[in-house]
Amino acid sequence: MKILYIITKSNWGGAGRHVFDLATAMKDKGHDVWVALGGNGLLKEKLGAAGIYTFSIAALGRDISIGKEAGSFKEIYSVMKSKKPDIIHLHSPKAAGLGSLAGRLLGVKQIIVTVHGWTFNESRPWYERLSITFFSWLTMLFSHTTVLISEHDLRQAAYFPFVKNKLKLIPLGIRPPTFLSVEGVKQVLAKHIGMDVAEFGKKTVIGVIAELHPNKGLGYMLEAMRTVAEQHPLSICIIVGVGELSASLHIKIQEYKLDQHVFLAGYLDNAAEYLKAFHVFVLPSIKEGLPYTILEAGSASLPVVATSVGGIPEIIDDMKSGILVQPKNSRELGHAISFMIEHPEERKKYGAALKEKVATKFSLDRMIWLVEGLYSKK
Repeated sequence: MKILYIITKSNWGGAGRHVFDLATAMKDKGHDVWVALGGNGLLKEKLGAAGIYTFSIAALGRDISIGKEAGSFKEIYSVMKSKKPDIIHLHSPKAAGLGSLAGRLLGVKQIIVTVHGWTFNESRPWYERLSITFFSWLTMLFSHTTVLISEHDLRQAAYFPFVKNKLKLIPLGIRPPTFLSVEGVKQVLAKHIGMDVAEFGKKTVIGVIAELHPNKGLGYMLEAMRTVAEQHPLSICIIVGVGELSASLHIKIQEYKLDQHVFLAGYLDNAAEYLKAFHVFVLPSIKEGLPYTILEAGSASLPVVATSVGGIPEIIDDMKSGILVQPKNSRELGHAISFMIEHPEERKKYGAALKEKVATKFSLDRMIWLVEGLYSKK
């Protein structure tokens, strides 16, 4: 089969990683694979290193601009016309909208869209959400199949008219990461945040791996850490990731006098390798699809505190394999983190339970098998 993947951004986020996993797996199975993407980020680098040809769509990006969208559509149309794919698999809203329209105009046999969390669930003005909802529906109409990665998103999709028979649930899957040794990763992280290794070893480490984006709720995490740091002076929080909120989060850390308790570690290549340095993993998102980071934390036997948004409750069983809290509630978030710090035996039980669930329900092989079956469908 000839398969063209299209994604709006080339950063290494959840959608980018998903495209990488699918593209490399399908290439290994002997299919012809190409990826069109916006920008020249880490996803493009990793795909190139894996021997997959990429097309950079210069104007493709998250922000909306009529002129840029027209240019992006022209480039996407040109790539499709040139490569004549049997299948186009679209990821992220803008790529999905433009790609599905171009695919219909060119008569592509299979147009598949994967939804990595509905954009209309984001905190936006009502008129923006209404517009996004309408265009999400149009995209589903233009596509032949819409893949949802969580039951939560599938339920929301089922409310739209004329698309029910196009919906398919395929949860994310991961191959368990290779973790660095506990002592080794402590030394690396201590040096990275400028702390003495011996001092780092005395700390209870709360870890966050996330893009520094409003959807991740990191402002609420900082508010929660004010309480946690007061109650547990030996606790620290390390936030791994880069993004648009970097400067504002730095300011908040200084304002809250948390500079000895919260550290922005920036980008770390293969961040999951460092999970064994954490005692607790936290994801305070406002909006999610089905986050890779929680699956990776589970593979590392880490207990998780996360918000009950998107597909997260499909991974975390509250008070069995982690603790679920309400989004935008820094007080509840702080209490949950403090509970984890104060109850090491419960942490151990939660981590073991989560590891078992991730291994049985979220394997990479199962995800690839389901997607390839979808591609083979006539």
